[in-house]
Amino acid sequence: MKNKNIIIGVLALSLVAALLYIFVFSKSGNNVNSSGSTTSENNGGSSERKVLYWRAPMNPSEVYDKPGKSRMGMDLVPVYEDEGAESGIVKISGTTQQNMNVKTAIVKKRKLRSQVITNGILEIDERKEFVVTTKVGGWIEKLYVNYTGQEVRKGEKLIDIYSPELVAAQQEYITALSYAASVMNSSDKDISMSGEGLINNSIRKLELLDVSDKEIERLRTTKKINKYVTLYAPFNGTVISKEVIEGEKIKPGSPLLKIADLSNLWLMADIYEYELAKISVGSSADIKFNFLPGKTFKGKLSFIYPTLNPKTRTVKVRIDMPNYKNELKPSMFATITINGKDLGDYPVVPEDAIIRSGQTNIIILALGNGKFRPVDVKLGNYAEGYYQVLNGLTEGSKIVTSAQFLIDSESSLKAALSQFTNTEGSDDMSGMDMNESTGKENKETEKEQSPLIRKGTIDLESIDKNKDGKVYQDIMDWNVISDEPGRCPICNMELREFTLKKAKENLLENGFKVK
Repeated sequence: MKNKNIIIGVLALSLVAALLYIFVFSKSGNNVNSSGSTTSENNGGSSERKVLYWRAPMNPSEVYDKPGKSRMGMDLVPVYEDEGAESGIVKISGTTQQNMNVKTAIVKKRKLRSQVITNGILEIDERKEFVVTTKVGGWIEKLYVNYTGQEVRKGEKLIDIYSPELVAAQQEYITALSYAASVMNSSDKDISMSGEGLINNSIRKLELLDVSDKEIERLRTTKKINKYVTLYAPFNGTVISKEVIEGEKIKPGSPLLKIADLSNLWLMADIYEYELAKISVGSSADIKFNFLPGKTFKGKLSFIYPTLNPKTRTVKVRIDMPNYKNELKPSMFATITINGKDLGDYPVVPEDAIIRSGQTNIIILALGNGKFRPVDVKLGNYAEGYYQVLNGLTEGSKIVTSAQFLIDSESSLKAALSQFTNTEGSDDMSGMDMNESTGKENKETEKEQSPLIRKGTIDLESIDKNKDGKVYQDIMDWNVISDEPGRCPICNMELREFTLKKAKENLLENGFKVK
């Protein structure tokens, strides 16, 4: 099994190197010189066969742009244009394709929508919280609500409080009523008016102590002092905090109970600064909670907060979550996919179909009959696992999508690019490493000293120096991370761009520690 995998790998690398060689030279306009042409005769006629490139007879991946010797000292053999059917094409047998697990797909037009994937946490609706307190000091005589989590209805009794201050205020009101009645018929107008003044002052004092109009009217008609002040629930809700017990002495303004209406919760999430353009108020969202696997809640973005966190470079957004069944609880975590703006109707390709080489994006066209050709494409937006193709491909094209074929061969692909574009050195030795031992020593030193190779617990926030919420990471050595584009000092692969969230997931999945 191991030998089979090695063979498949060699085949894949050979094909990638050949395709890339063709791509580089077709892009640069370098044609094989006339010395690489041969003449064949057939039935008295003659035709010139053009050479695409030369390769080693024992290693198809060892290719050159000129005739000469292979690394093994053997004469290079030409690969002719008619063997590839036309310029820029490589032909592969069906057996080789099967061994390499080459998979293809048809390019189709598709309307993509920008997406933002983030995590959120449920919080209580700030508009539906109430702290039960009192403006008088005293003692808790009776608690009608005696445990956290108890449901209450609007107008329901919560607490009876005994307050000497309130008793004195009631007595003052009754005294004012008696005095006013006694001087009402006085011939002295000032005396008769003073009674009304005392009544108004005592009523005002009761109102400042939160005595209701109904209770003041009861006191006026019955002249009976109520020893206790009763506090009532302001709305339907749940007691989420209980701060007192029966018999406890309280001070004016002390929080006694906290009640919240949990029938609607807020799902709060952080969105990176660069993702803000993808969303707007009203954007739909798909929400999943770990405690309900397989169930997706639907929601809409109801509010985007006006300020940005300067440390994390994120903005808070809010989604209203109806909770009539009380299955959602505050502080629950959720995974949120926010569906943003329509990105238009374009041909799209899966992410695995793309080979990245510096600023170039390459896709392998499957032309049929075992023929393949690399093409340079211009990519647009990414969403739902696909890239828009703005230029270079049309709808209906067949492309190679095999992840093993593309990704596992990427490091050799980069090396092939370097070889094919190198103009230094002798013509017949262009494929050889003239200082192999020195190169290995330098590479080992670079591995040890490169600051891109992260060790121990990796702090992605500190690596992201420009605070754009993204880093560059090597897909072969996940702990090679940079804040800028570049290459891996270990395998020379180009670093790929990831969000901090995705980079963290990559590290954790591959056994690294993350701060």
